[in-house]
Amino acid sequence: MQWLKNIIVDILATLVIALVVFYDSGEILLYVVYIYTALLVLARSITLFSPNFMAITKKKVAEAPVWIYHLLYFLNCSMLAYGEHYVASALWVFIWGVAFYVHSKKV
Repeated sequence: MQWLKNIIVDILATLVIALVVFYDSGEILLYVVYIYTALLVLARSITLFSPNFMAITKKKVAEAPVWIYHLLYFLNCSMLAYGEHYVASALWVFIWGVAFYVHSKKV
């Protein structure tokens, strides 16, 4: 269960996305979703194009099961598409795809 600490930010991001989509949570949380999404796209892009950064990501001590990341990314993409935030949903598809590609390179 040590890996649970590693995914807490991803779980919180999914909860914030759910608040934005399903509840009238205001503009601030919507901005939080878009800023976090942009930062994650930037980080995943660096991971994709930088072999040094990819090597750093391989050094995780207690990694969560991969299916949890797939589930969270699927939920994020689906909820954002349902809420008609198509740009954010497409960016989460990119994040998910890069995460899958980087993980397949690790194995």
